Amino acid sequence: MGQRVTNGMMINSFNRNLGLNSARMDRYQSQLATNRKIVRISDDPVGVIKSINARTKLNDIEQFDRNVSDARAWMTATETAVSEVNEILKRAYELSVQAATETLAPEDQKAISHEIKQLKDHLVQVGNTTLGDKFVFGGHNVSNQPFFVDEDKNIWLDGSGEEMLDMVNEDPDAFVVANQPANYEIGFSLYMDIGVGGATFMGLGEENLYNIFSQMENTLNGLDPTDASSKLDNAPGNPVLQPFMGRFQEAQRKMLATLADLGGRQNRLDLISDRYSQDTINYTQMKSDVEDLDQAEAIMHFSMQEAVYRAALSVGGKIIQPTLVDFLR
Repeated sequence: MGQRVTNGMMINSFNRNLGLNSARMDRYQSQLATNRKIVRISDDPVGVIKSINARTKLNDIEQFDRNVSDARAWMTATETAVSEVNEILKRAYELSVQAATETLAPEDQKAISHEIKQLKDHLVQVGNTTLGDKFVFGGHNVSNQPFFVDEDKNIWLDGSGEEMLDMVNEDPDAFVVANQPANYEIGFSLYMDIGVGGATFMGLGEENLYNIFSQMENTLNGLDPTDASSKLDNAPGNPVLQPFMGRFQEAQRKMLATLADLGGRQNRLDLISDRYSQDTINYTQMKSDVEDLDQAEAIMHFSMQEAVYRAALSVGGKIIQPTLVDFLR
């Protein structure tokens, strides 16, 4: 024999099914009101995890992309300054050729000396280039002016504690401090030096650019190139000035190599930025697939549940039988 179904059992089943139907209607109504597929975690636990992962990736990419943009601005400022120094060296080489290959009248010699001094002063000014309120060649210590000249016309590099003429690459501690460029995190455990160290930019020891300009200026003024307080035994002539042509050429060669290195790093930053743009599109699509609501589909489901709900109410009126109370009204 089949189990006897009482009226009370039918009413309980009706109430339970009506409640489930109401819950489904509420879910679709909430989705339509918020335009989100996932309103509560219980709606799609796996989708929530995917959404959180996509959001985390997007936040990381956004931060790294900002770092790349900052790095590109820094590299552009550095490249501009190095290019300007290259032009200074180019002009200095032209003057050295003129001074070393021609017999100069005293007034011509003095004019070249004045221009060399102006180029030397401008060299220091370029070395102290800023981006905003930060010194481009300051390395990690971007708040302090990297290059300054003392009363004896010697150039010093901030952070090294030494005069640049006395610094050589064999002095590891001084060189590391003086040649530490700024470093940016541009990806997951990916770091890049985004500038040029002060020692690389200006050079050390006898190859220090400021020192080369000072020595040529002293020579043109009839002074000992390494000791401005002493005069040359003879007036400066072609043999004395000729070495400066090679020194300026070598300095320009190094500056061009620095420009090539900066260009390579700029290209890498461009590639990384392009990749982040594509990653942003991919993860945004991934997040959208999980979170964003298909309104047409949600409206269709809501309408279906509404029709079922109305049918259930209609059937429920026939299931719930009249009681004695109904007859006593």
